[in-house]
Amino acid sequence: MQFNQLLYKAHSNGSIGSWEVKVTGTDAEAVMTVIATKKLGGKSVETPRKITKGKNIGRANETTPLQQAIAEAQSKVNKQLDKGYTVDMPEAGSVSTNALSFQKPMLAQPVDKVKDWDFPVYVQPKMDGHRMLAAVQDDKVVLYSRQGKVIDCEHIRATLQSMYDSEIWLGDTLDGEIYAHGLSLQTISSLVKKPKPESEQLRYNLYDIMVDQGYRHRLALLMRMLDHFSTEYVTLTQTTVLNDHAQLNHMHGVYIGEGYEGTMIRQLDFPYGKGKRCKSLMKKKDIQDAEFLITGLTEGKVNERLGTRVGIWICQTKEGKVFEVTAAGDAQEKHDVAVNGRQQIGKYLTIFFFGYTPEGAPFHVKDSRVREDI
Repeated sequence: MQFNQLLYKAHSNGSIGSWEVKVTGTDAEAVMTVIATKKLGGKSVETPRKITKGKNIGRANETTPLQQAIAEAQSKVNKQLDKGYTVDMPEAGSVSTNALSFQKPMLAQPVDKVKDWDFPVYVQPKMDGHRMLAAVQDDKVVLYSRQGKVIDCEHIRATLQSMYDSEIWLGDTLDGEIYAHGLSLQTISSLVKKPKPESEQLRYNLYDIMVDQGYRHRLALLMRMLDHFSTEYVTLTQTTVLNDHAQLNHMHGVYIGEGYEGTMIRQLDFPYGKGKRCKSLMKKKDIQDAEFLITGLTEGKVNERLGTRVGIWICQTKEGKVFEVTAAGDAQEKHDVAVNGRQQIGKYLTIFFFGYTPEGAPFHVKDSRVREDI
């Protein structure tokens, strides 16, 4: 064996999972194998990939298949570490943290998968932006993504720093979305990744705070904070109390009509579920979406008229079912995936679709995009 790395992760249900990558072979041909296990001692999913070509052939930085496999394996390890995996085994039941050792946010359940909930509820528009958390470390405000990457939005960070320094915000982790209504997610991502004067149109839309109280109390905390600090860069997400399904369906239609993705539904008195997918936070959308691991890339029929290629993602469900999805976009975007898509292997593809096949793969796919952790 030429390379091997085993990593661990504490899940929100108290169990511990493992992820391992190993490389075997010679300079002529190598095999990189990823082995993922949801729970130690449970069934594992093994994904081997044969590598028969190096990169940069004929150049000073040419690699053999073995060297290329090791480089790709190390890159995968670094990505898993960014997601909060650790070399040392954590204690069972420990709180799930990200690469910065900050607690992960609460995640939503599709409303149709939660049975025992009732009105009244709070609702908010579902924005198509980037989840952003704000915490305090050594008296300095840190903005970070769900997986633990520091986000550089100085106009927002400086505003929150002033709120903390003036003791209006006491430092409990804030949860919200970096967003500008009317801008596409791609444009928002660009304004975050490469800050420029136009980035100041981005706003931090707060919708929660990590304290062990019901949402009624958490919302009141956010309202008091912003009542005592006037700023255009940090806002409270529009929140409405609804009492029945008729009101919910009406408000959902309003949000869709205003250009939002859908509706977020919050039960009034449930505590914040750090790092968990909770029934106290639900999402209502007209189309389903889910993330699937990209395990490979193939190509469809060449567009003879335009001379462009068609990239097709090879993905895998959590249960190990492999399926293919044609890259989204116009002919040029599909061609770009065919040419450069292998760089995305190991990342996750967010797929928007209308249902599942009996085997558990999405069908009637409407759109897809590679998840970028800003």
